[in-house]
Amino acid sequence: MCRFVLLLLILFYVDFGLCYVNLADVECGLVMARKGRIVGGIDSLPAEFPWAASIWRQGTHQCGATVISDRWLLTAGHCVCSVFDEFYKSKQLTVVVGYIDISVSDQNEKLSKILPHPEYRCKKKTNDVALLKTVRQLEWTNDLRPACLPQPKSSDFTGRTATVAGWGFTNEDRGVGIRPNILQKTDVIVVENGVCNNWYESRGSKVRIIATQMCAGHEQGGRDSCWADSGGPLMVKEEKGHSMVIGVVSTGSGCARARMPGIYSRVSKFTEWIVSSINEDNARSGLSWYTRKG
Repeated sequence: MCRFVLLLLILFYVDFGLCYVNLADVECGLVMARKGRIVGGIDSLPAEFPWAASIWRQGTHQCGATVISDRWLLTAGHCVCSVFDEFYKSKQLTVVVGYIDISVSDQNEKLSKILPHPEYRCKKKTNDVALLKTVRQLEWTNDLRPACLPQPKSSDFTGRTATVAGWGFTNEDRGVGIRPNILQKTDVIVVENGVCNNWYESRGSKVRIIATQMCAGHEQGGRDSCWADSGGPLMVKEEKGHSMVIGVVSTGSGCARARMPGIYSRVSKFTEWIVSSINEDNARSGLSWYTRKG
């Protein structure tokens, strides 16, 4: 039987030792209905990843994000950096939520706040996470649900099959690949950091993956996140069907190259910052968490 523990005003759900964090007022990580470019990927099904979101600037998709509550999304720090190495103002970005085909969206959600990690700096690879707050409260539907986050001391997920989803280019060569309107998905394997460092070194790269990062891909290449997938979710599904976002698309060398898997911000290393940041904002706004019994 699941045990429910209230900690830091956030619901931590424990299921046979598998812990995840729910920041929303509904059960996280569950697909309520299915009606039915990532390199080497395929179209996702409608409502397959109802927490996947698209960040827009100047009328077009720029990055991915993940809905984690009815006011907050998680993305990469570099997705909120301008070409002048300054953070965007909230009015400069919008998000599309609840759609897998972003060409048919008739509503972009405005943002009231952009909150990069305090130790992130534009053009840097570390602490590459940020939070986005919407102006209005999102309304849950079958097509729009929140994702779960990993508990701060969760496993490193080495060897697990994970799914990455996004609207980014389908080929490293942008002249060959396209940026699809339909959300793409592909499966990758989480690679232990030491192994990943060895792989990159074997290709003559000086890239070094640190504890707040993680790798996911295939030794032979072929499937990977790519340009404009940044900020999107790397997900695993637990036994009871709850999808948990364990990584945020961050960086890498090219796309889908052999022994050069994608590099992600390791979400479990930032869960406490995410929780405290949202709690602090709620406190300033005079809000409290909606809690429910399990």
